[in-house]
Amino acid sequence: MNKVDLIIENAKILDKSNSNCSSPNVSLVIDSGKILIIGDQNTLRTNYESNQVWNADGKLLLPGFINTHCHLFQTFMRGLGKDLPFIQWMTNSVRLMMPNMDEESIYLAAMVGCMESIRSGVTTLVDFMYAHVKPRYADHVLQAFDDCGIRGVLARGMTDVDRLPGSDARPSSHATAEQSLAEVDRSRSMYTGHPRISFALAPSVIWGMTYDGLKEIAEYAVKNKMLVSMHILETVDDDHYSLEKYGKSTLRTLEEIGILATDFLGVHAIRLSEDDINLFKQYNSRISYNPLANMILGSGVAPIVKLSKQGIPISLGTDGAASNDSQSLIEVMKTGALLQKVHNQDSAALSAWEIFSMATEQGASCINMEDKIGSLREGKQADILAIDFQKSNTTPCYDPIASLVYSGNSENIAAVFVEGELIFDQGKFTKVNETDILIRAQQKASELFHSSMKNR
Repeated sequence: MNKVDLIIENAKILDKSNSNCSSPNVSLVIDSGKILIIGDQNTLRTNYESNQVWNADGKLLLPGFINTHCHLFQTFMRGLGKDLPFIQWMTNSVRLMMPNMDEESIYLAAMVGCMESIRSGVTTLVDFMYAHVKPRYADHVLQAFDDCGIRGVLARGMTDVDRLPGSDARPSSHATAEQSLAEVDRSRSMYTGHPRISFALAPSVIWGMTYDGLKEIAEYAVKNKMLVSMHILETVDDDHYSLEKYGKSTLRTLEEIGILATDFLGVHAIRLSEDDINLFKQYNSRISYNPLANMILGSGVAPIVKLSKQGIPISLGTDGAASNDSQSLIEVMKTGALLQKVHNQDSAALSAWEIFSMATEQGASCINMEDKIGSLREGKQADILAIDFQKSNTTPCYDPIASLVYSGNSENIAAVFVEGELIFDQGKFTKVNETDILIRAQQKASELFHSSMKNR
């Protein structure tokens, strides 16, 4: 008899070939954080045993969702600056609050964002962290990742220009590329070998970085084989700036600098020309589609259907709570599919299965983790969701993925496993005291808001 860490039994596994599930007698054997074997539970019981057995009770098991773009610190800005143009929104939310944030507010905001993400089935989260008002603020996001048990990618935000559009002051998170990359070195050294925490580089936007700063980042990324994530063509401002400053479009400038030659994940990618699309394809660049934030800010509609037909990998992001407000990737799936249908005036434009792929397999590919996560396969990490369709919003259920995308919500997430560890079970977090975190976060956010209003 083989001793293992965990056995999930009495489960259903998705069969994409007919949009149905297997019979509810499947077991997953998990050891050392990985899926060791998937098979008939009666057969596996004779070969494997564990002190931890989780009875799925006939629930459907799915791979954990992957959120490839958010700003966790913005959880403390939820609801601010609503219904305002882009720059005014920034002034009344991010630029109002961020300069006054301290270590505790960074940590609590990250914890709230992580917990909301986990509740909606997110097991991997890329935090585009640019709130570096003081040194080492990223440490508190990393601590939140570790405390709640999520798989976290810390994308170190960078801004090295002296002025941002609409502001007369130097950005509160200003640092040279050299200083930012030194911090990346320090953070990476702290978490060497950590099974759930990794790092990426996140230069803010074309008008938030100098040419030389971007060149340093590109060289560092290639040398260290790191993902580079950047806000790209969310509005027309990117190309206006790049054409005036460099005489080239944004993506042609990034090509010249060397950013496109990295493992590049462009966030938003709304205002794309044919040349831009060709460059994405040429360099095997990827896209993080953030439909809810794009709708709230009135930014436009990314040409996702066109990009997908070109074979460009697409993932999903919630963006920060200052714009989206919600950190639910289930909401993003539904909205992302519907937005493409209405924009293309074609109900078949983007199917539930396609958007589900963006939240799972394509999402993993977009952050270079396709060999680890994104699907339930033997040998992959045990990042697993148990989905309960016996809820009023998903009964009856004929096609599980269609039900999840078009009528599902966080109530359908019965359990969340990361690296084979049960971090959320039947509405309760297993590693943190949710009530305590929420009480502390509300008090701290209120204090921060009032002090920020006094100092504006």
